Amino acid sequence: MTNKFRFLISCIFCILNAYSQTPELEQAYNNAFYYHYTNKDSAYHYYKKTIALANKQNELEYMLSGYLYLMNANGHYYDLKNYQKNLHAEDSLLKHDKRFESLENLSYYKDYLLFDKGNYHYKIKDYYSSKKYFQELFIKLSKIPEQERTSDNLATLSSLYSFLGVIYKHTGKYELAEYHLKKGSDLVIENKDSIADWETSMYSTQKLLSQVFEDKKDFLAANIILAEASTYYETKAKDPSFKNRLLSTNLFLAKNFIKQGKFQMAITTLQKNSPFYDKANPFSIEVDLIYGDAYVGLKEYAKAIDYYNEGLQNTSAYREHQKHQDIAEVYARLGSVYMLQKSTSRGLKNIQLALAQLEKDFDALDYNANPNPEKVLSKLSLTKILKEKLNALYEAYGQSKDIKYLKIAHKTSKAIIHTLDVLRPEFESKLDKEFLVKETYPTIQKMVKIAYELYEKTQDKIYVNDAFYFMEKSKSIALLEAQRNAEASKFGNIPEKTIRKEQLYRAKISQFDEEIFNAKQNAKSAVVDSLFMTKKKYYDYLATLENDYPKYYDLKYKASVISMADVQKELNSNQAIFSYLVAENSLFLISITKNKAEFYQLPFTESLKNSIIDFYRQLSKATLEDRNAFTKNSHLIYMAIVAPALKNNTATDITILADDVLNYIPFDVLQTKAENEKSYVLATYSISYASSATLLQEQHKTLLKKKNNLLVFAPNFGGASLKNKASQERFDMEPLLYNAQEAQNISNYFKTAIYEGNKASIPNFKKYVDTYNLIHFATHASANDEFPDYSYLAFENTDSISNLLYVKDLYNYTIDADLVTLSACQTGFGKLQKGEGMLSLARGFNYAGVPAIVTTLWKINDQSTSEIMDFFYKNLSKGLSKKEALRQAKLSYLEANDDAFLRHPYYWSGIVITGNSLPLHTTNYFLWAICAFIGLTLIWLVSKKLLKRR
Repeated sequence: MTNKFRFLISCIFCILNAYSQTPELEQAYNNAFYYHYTNKDSAYHYYKKTIALANKQNELEYMLSGYLYLMNANGHYYDLKNYQKNLHAEDSLLKHDKRFESLENLSYYKDYLLFDKGNYHYKIKDYYSSKKYFQELFIKLSKIPEQERTSDNLATLSSLYSFLGVIYKHTGKYELAEYHLKKGSDLVIENKDSIADWETSMYSTQKLLSQVFEDKKDFLAANIILAEASTYYETKAKDPSFKNRLLSTNLFLAKNFIKQGKFQMAITTLQKNSPFYDKANPFSIEVDLIYGDAYVGLKEYAKAIDYYNEGLQNTSAYREHQKHQDIAEVYARLGSVYMLQKSTSRGLKNIQLALAQLEKDFDALDYNANPNPEKVLSKLSLTKILKEKLNALYEAYGQSKDIKYLKIAHKTSKAIIHTLDVLRPEFESKLDKEFLVKETYPTIQKMVKIAYELYEKTQDKIYVNDAFYFMEKSKSIALLEAQRNAEASKFGNIPEKTIRKEQLYRAKISQFDEEIFNAKQNAKSAVVDSLFMTKKKYYDYLATLENDYPKYYDLKYKASVISMADVQKELNSNQAIFSYLVAENSLFLISITKNKAEFYQLPFTESLKNSIIDFYRQLSKATLEDRNAFTKNSHLIYMAIVAPALKNNTATDITILADDVLNYIPFDVLQTKAENEKSYVLATYSISYASSATLLQEQHKTLLKKKNNLLVFAPNFGGASLKNKASQERFDMEPLLYNAQEAQNISNYFKTAIYEGNKASIPNFKKYVDTYNLIHFATHASANDEFPDYSYLAFENTDSISNLLYVKDLYNYTIDADLVTLSACQTGFGKLQKGEGMLSLARGFNYAGVPAIVTTLWKINDQSTSEIMDFFYKNLSKGLSKKEALRQAKLSYLEANDDAFLRHPYYWSGIVITGNSLPLHTTNYFLWAICAFIGLTLIWLVSKKLLKRR
């Protein structure tokens, strides 16, 4: 008996006892209840008899209760056809039968009808409608003051939290899912004295939470929860109402074992519960499928197919042979196992049959055809099955070497991208969007591999274009969305007052986030609730904006990325873009210049990956002891990832679109000759970096300011009294010896405001950030690998306010600057995330709209950085591009230092520039004087020539 149903019985018995009834009616009612869990047909018979007698005798409470119990039985037996029929019948009664208008407890039955509507739509996997009904009831019950809530109110709220949590889980919204399930569990524990059988309710919610952990690959946490729930339910095994709970818990546990590769343990778990698997129980359908999954893992494919076919037959019958995503997923399983048996035609046929189950009007068995993602039953299921199709087609090509399979696979790649574009607006949470990208990333790698093989076989450049398109679709999607969201806010015809309201929501969310991060465990709960409610209001508010301002929606969810042809139009003759994508054992590189594009598949072994990581370690420490090893790694990496693209390339201005561990490498320190430690790429090439070509294009659209004004922050961190403890590296929050001098030096080249000591504060940053187009931070910083949003930039410590500017704070800023220089430690370093790159401080400034950022890859040296920054700003003032200004600054530093130790790359190569590297509009009067002199000279020469002719 479910916890909710127990409350239902107790409440309705109390209601019915207050009314008279005939012995015949009471007997029918009692018989129905007696057979509720043990005999479906008898239960149905007596509930219908109860309803008929109650209608005849005008016993309205009995009539509605009969429907309510009958639908509970429908749900228990997963009899969805009768569930729907009885829902319509009760709904019609409450709307049209005038007898019920004066019923004292009418609101109770209306509430429970809402719950039943939500439950029915949940069972048919119409999650949109289900959520609508559950939320309507949830809002109503939430308005009841806590002290006035009855046991039934609490039990219903707990169930609603669980249902909403699972709906969010099934739609890929894991942040919301985890919140609701934890909230439901906490509600039960906090009110256990008021909720009968509270343990049952708690374990029901906990086992659902285990599925969220499982999807996020936290198998240990899921296992612990499921084992505890299973042990508890076994103590209740004699109660028939616990049968489905025990069965579903052990099914979850078996699936968990399969995901961990523990296939025999999954089978043992299923066998242990075999007495429960009678054919009348709809859960037995899933048992067949899990057995099939386990036998696939054990490579016993024939057994797996038998179980899948049995599951297909039962699932199809259960869904009344109507199209459904559950049937689609069984066909997909069959397709995958046939592919493992090398039965290509049967495998592909079943996967195509799976796709046909997802759209009402789609029946094509031609492998070239795919459903319309705008019309399918489930976009997530479509994405999953299209991935299966892509893998199957590639496997078919591997078996047959028939290029037609590669071409269909390539077409399927585009269908997956289209589906993701349609799906992405449904994800509100930043965390869930990042999870979606991460889960999709391996498929993007397969898409690029397929495009490369087609290019190799056909030499058709269209496949290079498509591969570049796929790579762009995999790079910094969240960052690009942030850029487009800012653009949408500016140009979406939204009133300024409305935009400010959105900014207030974002600031409030950021504040709650920080409070949770810093709070002790026992104090987090209340803030988590406040954060969730604010997020919910914010997402609802955004939905309103998207509905009311169509242009805003179109700009925000614009799915296009820049084409390779458009990239080439924007390049000069000496420029190139190198776009990388790391796959399992390969590195794909597309080199793009003004007039051509080259596509490479380069070996990317574990040994090479280890060399890159080792190289980073050698760069980030100043030592001459392993100079030979450093030189060897430098040249080895150059030959492996850069040399092939430079072989027939005359470009000297190169933009790197890095991927994975390549983000650790400053490319200008790579050596072109193994025997010459001075043969750095720096000597010949200007190097800059970008998150993606699409984002770079957006950053190039930024209009540069006509006047350059420089804002510098140089905190003292303790001043002269602590000078004896001053550090040579900018990471330990002790005084810096050279940052004040750095500030003075760079102020020589632009109109500058310097904020030192107590003036170098966050309030002053907020106050003046919009006044200057060049912003320079000579300070401490820290990269947080575990929580990237809490990497920070340090300001002067004050008593009144925190001196740490976190990445997450920058999400709420709009910084209208042409260039930000983060002259601090590890500002370009952070956690690597598939599809998003390095989650660093620099990324925070990108979110804030800064088009060009100078950052550091490790804990930099204070003195050498100060010298390089002096050269850098001097070069900027002369009108050099930002990347060339930085290149020349590094060369000047090397030329000025004869000491081999100070020439170590640790001192200079970790400073890099990302984004728009075009020149600033210069205000350098010396340069203007040169231009004027040249102009006057030309005028004089022309005048002289004209006089001679006369």
